[in-house]
Amino acid sequence: MTDKSKTVSRRTLLGGMVGAGLAMPVILNSALAESSLKGMRVGYSTSLAANEWMVAQRRGVIETSAKHGFELSVVDANDRPSKQVQDIEDLVVRRMDAIIINTYYADAITPAVKQINEAGIPLVVLSSSLASSVEWTAHLATDNLGTSTRAGHIYAEKLNGKGKVILIEGKTGSFVNEERTRGWRSVIDKNPEIEIVGHAVANYERGLALRKMEEFLNSQRDIDAVYCNNDEMALGVLQAVREAGRERDIWITGYDGVQPDIMHAIAKGEIFGTFHNSPMGVEGVEVVAKILRDEPVDKRIVFQSPFINAENLAEFWDPESGMKMRPSQI
Repeated sequence: MTDKSKTVSRRTLLGGMVGAGLAMPVILNSALAESSLKGMRVGYSTSLAANEWMVAQRRGVIETSAKHGFELSVVDANDRPSKQVQDIEDLVVRRMDAIIINTYYADAITPAVKQINEAGIPLVVLSSSLASSVEWTAHLATDNLGTSTRAGHIYAEKLNGKGKVILIEGKTGSFVNEERTRGWRSVIDKNPEIEIVGHAVANYERGLALRKMEEFLNSQRDIDAVYCNNDEMALGVLQAVREAGRERDIWITGYDGVQPDIMHAIAKGEIFGTFHNSPMGVEGVEVVAKILRDEPVDKRIVFQSPFINAENLAEFWDPESGMKMRPSQI
């Protein structure tokens, strides 16, 4: 991988087109557009736009693309790596001016990403990184490893260095999931009196986290806290804890901080807190606009991830008006 601190601008040559299986895109454009960019073709490929964070990202991509007048092609792989490969190949064949990717399956889609590189198409990556053997123009992400390490310290402090905890992971193979786990464990594993008494993979899904937590509640008499790698899973865990009547005994944290359900739960004291993770859709498209104007962009753009709890909840959410708009960080 090249030095991510350098800056790059739009490609100067488009070539090396390759054959591909066709995807079925959603194509959008707008008359309310910046004239210099109107009609530029942008592809947006995602593994799965099902959870609230991905829905927010997709909405940001669509709305901001319309503002700039991009002809946007949206393709969703529906949680099938082979389809995301086909989707990306199709975007390359259709000669996009830029491509945005969010994926859970960095290794699986590497051959298709290499086709983007060979074609010289600018590539903007949102959130989870790609394999080290490919190149990208810009990567927008939160400091997941640093944030999860901070989460570990929060747990160690709140538990006073002693307790029994559950770990609920997201998608296996996701770099974001791996970093959210690794940083937290790097701290927890140094506290010998904090014991991980349960560990499950719930694929970022509320329903699956609910079922996994029910199993832990039936098998574990003592549970002090549950660390979840996103808010959907935290809400599933909360439902299981409520139904077991143990919500006063167990505290829970999540990640993302973009949906009202998690904010309501924090306000009621049922969720201890969540680490805010910008959906990055708005910012990702703004970076594409800079690239297409031949403006320099940083190869790595890192977002802050504040911990939202009862003390600062009002900065992010209002019980009357809902989620507060966060300004673009670009």
